[in-house]
Amino acid sequence: MIQISLSLHREGYKKEKGPFFRVPAVLAFLGMMVLAPPADALQEVVLGEINPLTGRFAAQGAALHQGISYAVEEVNPRLALKGVKVAPVFRDDESKPERAVAAAEELVTRERALALVGGYVDSLVGPISEVAERAKVPYVASASLDERLTQRGYHYFFRVSSLPGYIKTTTDFLSEVLKVKNLAILYSTTPGATQLAQRQREILEKRGVKVPVFEAFTSGIVDFTPLLIKVREAGAEVILSDAFFADHLLMVRQLQEHRIYLKGFLGTFGMEFPAVIKRLGKASEYLLGTTSWEPEITTPGTEEASRAFVEGFKRRFGVEPDPLAMHGYASARAVLAALDSLIDKKIPVNGPNLREELGKLDLLLPLERLKFDPNGDPLGYERVVIQIQKGKHVPVYPPGRARGRALYPMPPWEKR
Repeated sequence: MIQISLSLHREGYKKEKGPFFRVPAVLAFLGMMVLAPPADALQEVVLGEINPLTGRFAAQGAALHQGISYAVEEVNPRLALKGVKVAPVFRDDESKPERAVAAAEELVTRERALALVGGYVDSLVGPISEVAERAKVPYVASASLDERLTQRGYHYFFRVSSLPGYIKTTTDFLSEVLKVKNLAILYSTTPGATQLAQRQREILEKRGVKVPVFEAFTSGIVDFTPLLIKVREAGAEVILSDAFFADHLLMVRQLQEHRIYLKGFLGTFGMEFPAVIKRLGKASEYLLGTTSWEPEITTPGTEEASRAFVEGFKRRFGVEPDPLAMHGYASARAVLAALDSLIDKKIPVNGPNLREELGKLDLLLPLERLKFDPNGDPLGYERVVIQIQKGKHVPVYPPGRARGRALYPMPPWEKR
């Protein structure tokens, strides 16, 4: 028996000769208590999360973690009414592939996770997917681009992001809007960034754009000067940087330090973080980046859902969500929606059945309309080009989602 202790003020009831007569609000509360099973009677389902909470990708991992946590907290009350509680169990992969593997093995064996979510960069996502496939545990990666991962014939790997959205948006914008004739591509050696750079070069060169500088680097290097001098000597108008948040900060600072003038700078990953503006200050003006979601940039038709997410997130964490938080949120919501469907259909909750429901998913989210193709890639993932103008991210491409015009060429450093 569950004992419920209520403290009722005089305004909340009136005393007759018989028992108390509760007001409607109290009746509603008691009704919810009857509908919802007691906490200890709920079927617990473990959702495993693996993200880099320390190491060189800690900032990105923290944002994904917050989005995943928020999704679980948002959906759990609804699932509780159906007798199920999702228990999130997270592990830090320390931005190291070997730690990612160990975390995945622990979650699917000892913790008996129903599914896995999270993951940033494919050097970490790939190893996790191998463990998940062997264990027949669905894995919905929050940030993954490596095209090879969805060409292996795996049945348990899904992701909410993909390479084509980046390729089309960046190449169309550079060639059709900015009409660049000569650019440099600098890229991280991570699998997704390398493939992106190669595809961008192929497309741009076919369109008559010269790419005299095409250079790879290891993410986290401390001096871009030799590469930037190559860019200057080649007379490149624009740098297209397929790199990450910290790399871009350093690259821009060294461009300014050496007074290397460019007409434009487009950083594919990480430029959407508000911290870029905070850390670079005036040097961030006119820089270009890409995003799939920000508080004011959302999938058409999800404006209200986006506002609700931002408001709830701020109440929960005390800050506005970084764009990557929405990627974490979307990956968790995919799993939770599939789980909800299993419960409604009274199908046993296990990995293979959850995998089948993920394959049928059609979920409208602020990030995208999330449907997976037979290989686990999302069908609706798109990127928007943003530019920092007067300390704010302004969407400038594609036309249907633009709220401003791209300012190009950007002025020399001394005139900002």
